[in-house]
Amino acid sequence: LVSCLMASGGVAATQPQGPSLPLPPQPFNGSVGKTYLDSRPAFRAQRMAPHGAPNILLILTDDVGFGAASTFGGPIPTPNLDRLAARGLVYDRFHTTAMCSPTRASLLTGRNHHAVGNGIVANLSTGYPGYDNQLPKSAATVAEILRQYGYNTAMFGKHHNAPEDQVSPQGPFDLWPTGLGFEYFYGFMAAETNQFTPALYRGITALPTLTEGVLDQALADEAIAWLHDQRAVGKDKPFFIYYATGSTHAPLQAPADWIARFRGKFAGGWDETRAGTVARQVRLGLIPEGTRVTPRPSGIPAWSELTPERQRVAARMMEVYAGMLAYQDAQIGRVFDELDRMGESDDTLVLFIQGDNGAAAEGGFDGSMNPMSTFANGTRETDAERLAGIDTFGGPDAVGNYGYGWAWAMNAPNPYVKSHASHLGGVRNGLVVAWPVRIRAHGIRSQFAHVVDVMPTLLEAAGIVAPSSVNGVEQQPIDGISLVYSFDDPNAAGRHETQYFEMMGNRALFHEGWWACTTPVRVAWGPPPPPGASPADYKWELYDLRSDPAQARDLAASQPAKLGEMRRLFDEEAARN
Repeated sequence: LVSCLMASGGVAATQPQGPSLPLPPQPFNGSVGKTYLDSRPAFRAQRMAPHGAPNILLILTDDVGFGAASTFGGPIPTPNLDRLAARGLVYDRFHTTAMCSPTRASLLTGRNHHAVGNGIVANLSTGYPGYDNQLPKSAATVAEILRQYGYNTAMFGKHHNAPEDQVSPQGPFDLWPTGLGFEYFYGFMAAETNQFTPALYRGITALPTLTEGVLDQALADEAIAWLHDQRAVGKDKPFFIYYATGSTHAPLQAPADWIARFRGKFAGGWDETRAGTVARQVRLGLIPEGTRVTPRPSGIPAWSELTPERQRVAARMMEVYAGMLAYQDAQIGRVFDELDRMGESDDTLVLFIQGDNGAAAEGGFDGSMNPMSTFANGTRETDAERLAGIDTFGGPDAVGNYGYGWAWAMNAPNPYVKSHASHLGGVRNGLVVAWPVRIRAHGIRSQFAHVVDVMPTLLEAAGIVAPSSVNGVEQQPIDGISLVYSFDDPNAAGRHETQYFEMMGNRALFHEGWWACTTPVRVAWGPPPPPGASPADYKWELYDLRSDPAQARDLAASQPAKLGEMRRLFDEEAARN
């Protein structure tokens, strides 16, 4: 890994400079004589976090596009995320990696996903460096660092950062949450799980599945109970909670009464829904007035082209998605309520990342009652079968996902979807930050930010310098840049000026406002790519995001020199990582 500035202007990673962990033991301040009669004991105190270190609540949701939640102009009411935003800051140019495991690896380590072995989702590990999903000891997680500095650490929800062959009673357990710095874990280890019958673990021990309620409720229950236990001892020790829901990843499921709240709300279809979201985003100041957006892709049918029966099925699937996201928000709101009741909210730094990537186009043109069966077994559903099963959508007897049109609409105003790291629809997600005792300002922050910036932000807020060595292993450079500089000044110059993206061949580079990217050869709603297609042959596009924030005007033909410069810088960043 290169830690010096590249001549081309690329941003260097930062070499950790803090003390080695574990910190040296406190010296014995008593005295030892010949016997106990002439000796004086001195008991070692527990390691205490730096003075003023806040509690930390880090929330990450799943497969939520930028244009889904009301906080970011979306059609689905998220009043608890809205009230968090009212307490703090809304970051409208925050980015992920376009896929689940890579985003989570970067979130916890502050390093680019390939630099920590997570260039691909954990289910598809390969035998190549950067893509084997083996988080290295040289990139200790923020949980491990905070734990050794005196925090209590706990994780609730989805952990998708262990290769599949390590998710068994045999282990090894190094890459499970309890091996990565979390003292307590309650959640699941896979890409997805059923909300009604989740495959749960406590620590490394498998649990019986739920007998009532759904997973989102259970996560809130467990987090609140852990908080009570932690605070029953005293308030001197800060906590770090990583709360990672499995919703709204497939299977789309929610309590029936929450789905019913949205009955008829999406009868106008995805074209109308996306247009309404873009208009609200303009009113909220999330995109400038007059922003040009891309049209609906030609492979996705217009809503008006669907038969009434197909419209009915598609609308119900979106009702389920909306019910799931709204219910998730309500359960997270219960955690916020409890922090308020306990008097902890003012000095709790909350970072709420709405989505680990863009919305997912994995359900087919019309959505599916069981898209995983289609993927794994090649099964197909007819229009008649979906219509006959419509009353099961969202319940325990269906494990469905919505269709391509809704994924496109939920990523408004951006093009493309999850897995397309080349375009903003795959990587642009909403971030809300609140810390009332420290962040007195409110409003929007438009500095470019990336998921690697979260770990440095948490460490700076806690008054901790990233350690140079952890548990005997020298630490590799950190790619993220703390966002604390932006807390007080909406006009502060952005510090994260260069960032590469890559997922399954889809590539992009952000540099000083410009965005160069490849054109995807494989899109869910398009024809399959030709056999043996080489990533080296992908077409490249160029955008000036300063005047084109929704990536709608390709300048590759008119600015070939700039595109060439960006491609060279991408290659340097790829080699470094």
